Amino acid sequence: MLNDSLPGDGDIPAEEIMDLFTRLFNKAAAIEREPVDTGDGILLYTSEVHLIDMAGRFPEEGLSSLAVRLGITKGAISQTAKKLEEKGHLERIFREGNNKTVLIRLTRAGRRAYDWHRAYHAVVNERIAREIGGLNPDARMNIHRLLQQLENVFEDCPETRRRITDVLQKEDRAPE
Repeated sequence: MLNDSLPGDGDIPAEEIMDLFTRLFNKAAAIEREPVDTGDGILLYTSEVHLIDMAGRFPEEGLSSLAVRLGITKGAISQTAKKLEEKGHLERIFREGNNKTVLIRLTRAGRRAYDWHRAYHAVVNERIAREIGGLNPDARMNIHRLLQQLENVFEDCPETRRRITDVLQKEDRAPE
C-alpha cells in the first residue's frame, strides 16, 4: 500500500506525495491545453508555440529534423506548420538547391511569439531554479534521483498498461 508511514512519525505518507504529483500533472496539462495570445490577438496552441520556438532556435533545420526534436511525426509537424503559416507566424521555404528539404522562417508575428515564449520560460524557469537553489545539496540530489526514477516509471507505463489490459481481458474470458 502507498501509505507507508505511521501517523505522528513526522513523515509524509507516500499517498499524499502521489496526490501532489497528480495535482501538479493536472495543472501542467491544463496550462498546456490553454491557447495563448502572444500579443497580436491570435490564439496559439502549445504545439504551435513549440514549433515557433524550434524554428527560432534552429532556423537551418528542416521540418523532418524539427519533428525529431519535438518527438512528433512529420505529418503532425506539417499540419502545425500549415496552421502557423495561415495565422501569419511563419513561411515554409525550400532550402536553396534542394527541393526536398522544407525550412520554416518566422515572420514578424512569429518572431514576436518566439520572443514571448522565451520571456515566459525565462520567468518560470528562473522561479523554479530559485526554489531548487534554496534547497541544500542533499535535498537537490534526492529530488534529482527521484525525478530520474519517475522518468523510468513513465517510460515503462505503456508496457504496464498493455500487461494490465491483457490480464483483465483474460479474466473476462475465463469461465465463471
